[in-house]
Amino acid sequence: MNTTTLIFIYLGIALMGSMLPFIRVYFAHFHNLVNLVISVCLEGGKIHLYRDGSGQTTGNGTSPFKKALISYAGYTGTSVAAIGMFYLVSREYYHLVIYLYLGLSVLALLLWIRNAFGVIWGLSVSILLALPVYFRYETVLSININFEMVLVHMSIFLSSVLFVQSIIGAVQVCKQSIMSRSNPKRKAALVQTKLVPAVVLGIILFGRTVLAGYFFALNFINLPFSVDMDVPNHLLTAKNEIWSVLSGS
Repeated sequence: MNTTTLIFIYLGIALMGSMLPFIRVYFAHFHNLVNLVISVCLEGGKIHLYRDGSGQTTGNGTSPFKKALISYAGYTGTSVAAIGMFYLVSREYYHLVIYLYLGLSVLALLLWIRNAFGVIWGLSVSILLALPVYFRYETVLSININFEMVLVHMSIFLSSVLFVQSIIGAVQVCKQSIMSRSNPKRKAALVQTKLVPAVVLGIILFGRTVLAGYFFALNFINLPFSVDMDVPNHLLTAKNEIWSVLSGS
């Protein structure tokens, strides 16, 4: 199965998982981690990740306008990170995708994440990403699994989750930008500034999201393309491939 087909399959899985309660929260923090690490590097403070899928930094002393700019940098940086991961996938540097996100998770745990739920999430992600890396080089245990292929699937899946969540996060902020200021759901820092109308910032973020999606489609799924309607066979092939990886055949 080629890389483009795997990308389509894992994008679909990432999108479906984003609609399920517990998995939605777990997936959302893949985006939040990158977003908030960028924010905390720019304004200081610590990172809190919450059970509802949201997150925030504890940095204080910055104006709403500066917070909006930092928030925009976080959303943009997450999209750039997702595209960068797909670039590595397209060049078959699958292990680098895992190493980079694993390194970011460990660094965030050591330096910035300070609430209990965030620590649990960060530890679980670090362990899940570290296990195939460890067994890739482990020669003592005779485990009949092709961990090189595990890294291939994990890297594409991780890139897909981050990309889908970056789009979902941007769309949510765009929706908040047209809400009234009294609406309690309007919580994103990007729409709190009064210096620039929130709708304008929402439109800018939406335009950037569309541009990122177009760039992704043009460079990583070979547009223009003909839609292959034989999706069930592709899914069955993917299942067989994953099973063969796990069985080591």
